[in-house]
Amino acid sequence: MGDYHVLKIGNATIGGPLGSATGLVVGSIFYDKHSIVRDPFAGEFDETRAALLLDRVNRLSKQYGVQMALDVIAASPEAIERFLEFVGPRTNLPLLINATEAQVRMAGLEAAARLGILERSVYASLNEDTEDEELELLGRYRPAAVMILASDISDPTPGGSCEMIENYYHPMLKEIGVAAPIVDLGTMDPPSIGLNIRQIQAVRERFGYPAGCAFSNCYPQWTGLNRLGREWVNLSLAAALVACRAAGGDYLHYGIIEKSAMAAHVAATAEVFYGFAAQELDGHKLPEGHALWQMFKLSGVTE
Repeated sequence: MGDYHVLKIGNATIGGPLGSATGLVVGSIFYDKHSIVRDPFAGEFDETRAALLLDRVNRLSKQYGVQMALDVIAASPEAIERFLEFVGPRTNLPLLINATEAQVRMAGLEAAARLGILERSVYASLNEDTEDEELELLGRYRPAAVMILASDISDPTPGGSCEMIENYYHPMLKEIGVAAPIVDLGTMDPPSIGLNIRQIQAVRERFGYPAGCAFSNCYPQWTGLNRLGREWVNLSLAAALVACRAAGGDYLHYGIIEKSAMAAHVAATAEVFYGFAAQELDGHKLPEGHALWQMFKLSGVTE
């Protein structure tokens, strides 16, 4: 394998050998049917509740010593602009510009440029439906990172994901001048997280790119688990987070922002183990405020 590609997204670092920095723990805000959103197309929302959620993630990231990010999801160009205008000044954490429609992602990219937050923005994401207009815009406005969705339904093996990156995404990335993307290995259903784990390992070994997945996407369809209740769902989410991170996962999407405390605690616990080994066995200098130290100061954590 070649060298790992390490990307700087604002104050966060993603990629590199396991444990050299914490994984990027990501939660969604303004998602479909989010209770704080009044009108998803106009971008109208409860600002008081949104601010409380953002403050909570800011606090958790610092207190736990885990790198966290916000996945800003929108249904229209107007909404993504309003959301970014609100979120941008209230956090220094990385922001994913995320939408199903290309026009919305493009509006988000332009808004990020206007707001001066490109250096901590992630374009999420390039996919099989990416339009030429998106690539042209990315050539003009360069975010800190570009995410690619490397999920080949016809070949969901680690080799299939790697070939998709090589044959489909590399020409696209070359066109916009991106040397290393963040690779999202799409999660189809609960058992396929096992495939994601192998895909993460394969992508990191072959390309050295930061890689991970939104393992949370599959949990709503796990009906038997959901019948047990939220506590049990969260335990299974925690297991997925730790398993993906142990495979080298750099991008760890835990789902809705309301689960941020659970995700921060679980991720920080695991990072104590990975960080200590990276420091003691591999000689890595861990960043200030790393979970290895913060997890022994938890008397100050309040919810």
